[in-house]
Amino acid sequence: MDKVSSSEWIFVGEFQIPAYVIKVVTQDYVSAGYYQNNIKTIKENFKYIDGRWEFDSNNVGGTYLQGSLAAIVKAGPY
Repeated sequence: MDKVSSSEWIFVGEFQIPAYVIKVVTQDYVSAGYYQNNIKTIKENFKYIDGRWEFDSNNVGGTYLQGSLAAIVKAGPY
């Protein structure tokens, strides 16, 4: 795994969902925002397992993003 930093994109799960890193807790655990179903911008926790980023199954649920972070997530990495 390459070093991850805030303000960069990771790709999550089997479908490689783009997520914008908001906070690096450890190099294998981050908080990031993603665009859920092209409807809502959500902040969730993700962990690096077996060579890829996954949703943190221990996380109770995400929170909505607003403002500039929501705009970045909606625009995506492309």
